[in-house]
Amino acid sequence: MQAIRMRSCVVLASVLVAGLAWSSRAAADEHIRRVIESRGDDGSLTVRTDDSSNLVVVLNDATKVRRTDGMRRVKVSSASLIPGLRITADGEYEGTTRFTAQKVEFSRTDLKIARDIQAGIDTTDRRSVENQRRIEQNSRTIAQQQQTLAQQADQIAANRESIKLNNEKIVATTGALNARLENLDNYNVISTVTVYFRNGKASIAPKYKTQLQQLATQAQGVNGYVVQVQGYASAVGSEPLNTKLSMQRADNVAAILNQSGIAPTQMVVPAAMGTKDQVASNKTKKGQAENRRTVVTLLQNKGISQK
Repeated sequence: MQAIRMRSCVVLASVLVAGLAWSSRAAADEHIRRVIESRGDDGSLTVRTDDSSNLVVVLNDATKVRRTDGMRRVKVSSASLIPGLRITADGEYEGTTRFTAQKVEFSRTDLKIARDIQAGIDTTDRRSVENQRRIEQNSRTIAQQQQTLAQQADQIAANRESIKLNNEKIVATTGALNARLENLDNYNVISTVTVYFRNGKASIAPKYKTQLQQLATQAQGVNGYVVQVQGYASAVGSEPLNTKLSMQRADNVAAILNQSGIAPTQMVVPAAMGTKDQVASNKTKKGQAENRRTVVTLLQNKGISQK
């Protein structure tokens, strides 16, 4: 009887020890839901806590990364964990500022939102830098042209006394020079190409690529040319989406022109016109198709073209 009691005590003690061990492991498991602010070079994630302090989420080879599509979970790479993405992580805290993740999950919808945010920020930053670079380069070009024209004007004035017998020719030359100075900011339209797009798309059909290449070739023979690119969308859908779509269309057309020999310095910054300047009614599919376009205009500076 005493042996039976001893065995019962041993069994009960084993159960209690196992329960305490399970309870300890369960208590160590933590759960966080945060938005990624940045990624470290070592692949770690930085998120903001409720008290506005930073928390570093550490990933390792054992960390499971899953994307939820409705009721389905799909295994994905940790490269999908981008800034702006809302995640749910299970793991353990290592102090107050580090969290080792055993499992990270996010929804397909949250990933799309994060990518849209990231694309908007990246595009805006690149365009701001490129615009500033073009402004500075154009300012230098204009300054050089103005210096050249000023030198020509000084030379004309210095030679006036020695060429009195040819006064009529001097007057004509001076008048032409003044006309060029007045027309430095005016342009003549040389040719245009209109590229049309499918609904909701920004890809360019092969026939338009050929037309754009032909315009780029034509531009090489024009002295003092610039190329203007304006993207449009039909007035169907939300205004932000149409503005973004018109920008994508203008950028894609500009890329083909650059690849065809048009230098960035010879191109006005591509413009997203959105639903402005609709050329047809949006009540019909035909009218909507005419409004989904990018207009490319080859211009020549009047001041430079006047010889």
